[in-house]
Amino acid sequence: MILKKFLKEIQYIMTNNSKSGSFPQFETPPHPKTGENSDQRDTNVSQSPIEALTSQAQVIPSESISTNQTNPEQSLKEVKSLPRSNLTRKILIIVIVLLVITSLSLLGIWFMMSRNKEGQDKKGEIVWWGFQHEAEIYQPLIDKYQQEHPGIKIIYKKQSPKDYRDRLVGKFAAGIGPDIFEIHNSWPAMFSEDLALLPSSIMGGDEFNKSFYPVVVSNVTNSKGIIAMPLEFDAITLYINEDIFASAVKQPPKTWDDLKILADPKEDGGFTIKGEKKVIIQSGAALGETANIDHWPEILALMMYQNRVNPAKPTGASMTDVVTFYNLFRKNGVWNDTLPNSTAVFARGTLAMYFGPTSRASEIARLNSDLKFKTVPLPQLPKVRSTDPDYSYATYWVNAVWDKSKDKNEAWEFLKYMAQNETLVRINENIKKYESVERLYPRPEMNIVFREHKVLASVASLALDAKSWYLADNTYDGLTGINTKLKDAFAVTLAGGGGESSLSKLSGQVKEALNSFSIPLK
Repeated sequence: MILKKFLKEIQYIMTNNSKSGSFPQFETPPHPKTGENSDQRDTNVSQSPIEALTSQAQVIPSESISTNQTNPEQSLKEVKSLPRSNLTRKILIIVIVLLVITSLSLLGIWFMMSRNKEGQDKKGEIVWWGFQHEAEIYQPLIDKYQQEHPGIKIIYKKQSPKDYRDRLVGKFAAGIGPDIFEIHNSWPAMFSEDLALLPSSIMGGDEFNKSFYPVVVSNVTNSKGIIAMPLEFDAITLYINEDIFASAVKQPPKTWDDLKILADPKEDGGFTIKGEKKVIIQSGAALGETANIDHWPEILALMMYQNRVNPAKPTGASMTDVVTFYNLFRKNGVWNDTLPNSTAVFARGTLAMYFGPTSRASEIARLNSDLKFKTVPLPQLPKVRSTDPDYSYATYWVNAVWDKSKDKNEAWEFLKYMAQNETLVRINENIKKYESVERLYPRPEMNIVFREHKVLASVASLALDAKSWYLADNTYDGLTGINTKLKDAFAVTLAGGGGESSLSKLSGQVKEALNSFSIPLK
């Protein structure tokens, strides 16, 4: 603002002086020979023109210049009285300052833009946002791929779980998203406008369908084509504390009734133990609450599928039975809301049975390396027909490609490489090295090696008939995400007891949540 005002003053001076001729006048120095003015020129002079001008220029006494100029007209008069050389020097300084400011501003804008582009301007540079694993899991495979493809550079960036989906949405809206990004298997509908299709020239539909579990194929395929690549598979399973079962000489439950009896404190030999004032010292099973039970949405979804309830239309007597059975564990005093979260209680060794995906095993082992635990096949309901399958509920992460990436084909080629058998084996070797417990492969035939695994075998045995829906915990999808909306609705219903009016309200909320992401009711 100061510079702008000063420039206006300079413009005013220049305009008026050019009209009135009132610029400071300089007396022409006498000719060295004739004493005449400079009209009588000679090429041999003893004094340079600059020296002559300097010697004859008007000098403003310092005492005549006030440091506190309050009168604008007086200021203008004083500026007018300055010699032309001083005025020119000031204008030159101002121009230089303006050029410097402009240059610095442009440099700052360029720096911020280049910092936010996540590599999008560089052809062949692929930015990969991961959620589950550190870079050390993938880096050896990335290095190998880059050696075999000199024009490609893969930059893996492990993301914080906090607001993960919201940050992805923000990046895509700004046009600066990552080329590859990890999403939960329930998320494709929330990113329908951002997902690139897998080109058939890289991997055809028949090859893809034959390579991966049926539930994976269903989750990552929409009406347009294939929109994500799996690098692992997971599902909810039942963890048991081996010491508690061994001490009680009990077998793992085969049915939900078996589990209820094992956990009930009223049953002889029940795993739930209470102290003074009925404080739970050891719990038989983490069921019955929502606030402090990890993965309760997956447990509820599993119960619904097993009881032939459509999660998109959770009404009727069958849904009421699901709600009643889940709440029974709170009613019987097996679990309550004063306990820590279920994963921590199981790791502490004071929980007999815990539900969670196999990805939790590494965390549990890290929290308590002395804990003896394993997983067992999920409890089932009595079969209506002998041919009815044993159901499980899948929850896992996949990798998608941004539709606006400049390197879509290159990104898909890289993901195909990562999903090859030999690459998946090396990934799992790194997971075991750095995280202690491997992950199941997304390719069914590869999981034969885990048929005796203490953690993975139970999920592998049921994976071919696994179901999946939008109820999922610990996805960090934000307040407006499909997982959060459904969790909130079902939690209220469980707390209310699952009456007819409660289920009717739940159905409306489920429909609204699905419609918000254009998910059809079916």
